Amino acid sequence: MKTILIPDRSTEALIEKSVLGSGYKILLMNASNTSEISDETWASCDGMLCWHDLVYSEKVISKLKNCKGMVRVGTGYDNIDLSAAKKMGITVSNVPDYGTNDVADHTLAIILAHERGILKYNNSLASNAPWSWELGANLERIQDRTAGIIGLGRIGKAVAHRLKSFGMKVIFYDPYVSIGTEKSLMLDRSHTLKDLLSESDIITIHTPLTSQTRGMINYKFISQMKDRSSLYNTARGEIIVMDDLYRAMKENKLKFVGLDVLEKEPLDYSHEMIKAWSKGDDWIKDRLILTPHAAFYNIESFQEMKRKAAEELKRILENKPALNKVN
Repeated sequence: MKTILIPDRSTEALIEKSVLGSGYKILLMNASNTSEISDETWASCDGMLCWHDLVYSEKVISKLKNCKGMVRVGTGYDNIDLSAAKKMGITVSNVPDYGTNDVADHTLAIILAHERGILKYNNSLASNAPWSWELGANLERIQDRTAGIIGLGRIGKAVAHRLKSFGMKVIFYDPYVSIGTEKSLMLDRSHTLKDLLSESDIITIHTPLTSQTRGMINYKFISQMKDRSSLYNTARGEIIVMDDLYRAMKENKLKFVGLDVLEKEPLDYSHEMIKAWSKGDDWIKDRLILTPHAAFYNIESFQEMKRKAAEELKRILENKPALNKVN
């Protein structure tokens, strides 16, 4: 019988059990730190289903004496040392296609909540403001605005299609997308990030977290954006430097910000911007929407993610080709 380790979640694993079958034993650890798991447990597992709560460093991976596969239950795998896994002969995979439309829908929901004044209307009426469309003063027509997408992968493309359906001009920057893709998708391409920032009223981030994108959105980046534009991130929190975002918001360089992911999760209420937002300070009121790393989530996508992760791990352990190998 093969042993499957789920280190960082206490999920009941009913879907995983149904996929893997009777030849597999699942260990649910619900650990908040890798040090809580014994060396014997690490060494005993044949495969792992990894969420995003723990960091799988070279030190941790060196303990996986019997492990043949690690599957990230989700898309991002920046919490796994890929080179260390490769040295140990461990195949690492992810689930890149479970929630593409869900994240794109969530992105559009946040954008529309800001750009159509829904957040401001709701908050104003809850504070006994007069029943009047004038609460939405300075709203601009969506069709007259330009949206800039950074990262044209699966989710970036899905967001682009949705934005175009609202009549917006959509441009993108992604140096890894082959020349000509813009023609097939009927999008406009910016060949430099600076050009995209200076032209876009809305910037939405859809890049993976890499050494190049970590901290990419800093004060210098924001200073190159069009005056009083909006910024949205449903990708990875560490792409944005929160202290720099706070400074830019205080200086009114940005009109709106919508974040599903943060540099530090869970929410750090001691951070000056978060503190001001949670208290409803005037300078940030109606200018910030936060959701708790939930863009991917609905019942169907959650079940699909768990099922596909278990199927991928089973393929690896049965010596079949992995569909989504990342190392």
